[in-house]
Amino acid sequence: MAKSVLEKAMDHLALRPLSTNELRTKLSSSGKYTPDEVDEAIDICRTRGYLNDSLLAADAAQFLNACGKGRNLIRKKLRTRGISEEELSEALEKLTPENESAAARSAAAGKLRLLVREKDKRKKREKLFRFLISRGFSPDLVHSTVSELLAEEEDPVSFFNENEDALQ
Repeated sequence: MAKSVLEKAMDHLALRPLSTNELRTKLSSSGKYTPDEVDEAIDICRTRGYLNDSLLAADAAQFLNACGKGRNLIRKKLRTRGISEEELSEALEKLTPENESAAARSAAAGKLRLLVREKDKRKKREKLFRFLISRGFSPDLVHSTVSELLAEEEDPVSFFNENEDALQ
């Protein structure tokens, strides 16, 4: 017995939160449903509260930031999920500079532990910089974070105490 378009939509949303664009793509790609049926199922999911791009964008932005990702990478990931620019901007506004700074610092401290054998300070700085840029942090934030961490690394007592606090 074939599932209705609404049942199929609910099956997809039960697995993980999806954006409207992602759900439309999944339902349309099967070829079993007309565009009108897909639109109707999406409207029903929205009215029931199962599909909310604003909430999805805010939650994803907070989660990705907590995982050590910066605004630029978060923006890119949410765009690929089909989140509109307006909802994307709202989600990124909720990220405070303190949260992003803490995420950059945490990510850099983790990378710095992996660079313990690197003796050349210039290479260590470059590797940290590239790592944080690849994580989507702004160049200004990366520069200040790397400078702070490398300065603290030269003072092992404060570096150890501060990173120990971050791990707990």
